[in-house]
Amino acid sequence: MISPRLTDVAGARLDSISFFLAIYVVCTLLFRWVWNVLARDFAWMPRMTFKKSLAVLVVAGLFMYFILTMISGARELLTPGAWARNGYGYQLTSPEDKTKAMLETARMGAMARLRDALRDYAAKHDGKLPPHLFAPDFDTSLWKGIDPSGTWLAYMPGRTFTPPARLIAFEPASYGVKRWVLLSDSSLLLMDAAELDQRVRKEFLP
Repeated sequence: MISPRLTDVAGARLDSISFFLAIYVVCTLLFRWVWNVLARDFAWMPRMTFKKSLAVLVVAGLFMYFILTMISGARELLTPGAWARNGYGYQLTSPEDKTKAMLETARMGAMARLRDALRDYAAKHDGKLPPHLFAPDFDTSLWKGIDPSGTWLAYMPGRTFTPPARLIAFEPASYGVKRWVLLSDSSLLLMDAAELDQRVRKEFLP
């Protein structure tokens, strides 16, 4: 015997639509009842049927949708970037998402500035990188990254910008689970803390 069934997603959507229609019918009946109660005291008010009540609510809903759309457009014009496309519509962007994206960009920018400074240093010292963090002719502020506490980046001296790709500098544990890493092939990678720990052990521990 064939017993057709809806998928979970289709069933959830059907439940939502059924609930919305039921609420709409209840609102229509409530509106008709209130209107007809007032019509008893005001002779100029006609009696309201269910169809007329439903039509009034549909038209009112369309006007409300139009007004809300205009408000959304005005907010977008006043605050560019406040709304982001989500399928066929728009939704407010989360300030947390913007902050996180800006933080990631700043972290990568700090590592890129360190890489460029190390390249310049190597060009002036026969391809050699600073022997330690406190090299007198290197800007030590670059080792601080963007950490407000001033925690310095980890540095592996004795390396050069030549393949194969090996660790030169990376963000410490205070930067979280994902850390930016500078490799000897001049590339910047966002690496998991566990993967970075394994790489440190492999390259520097006997």
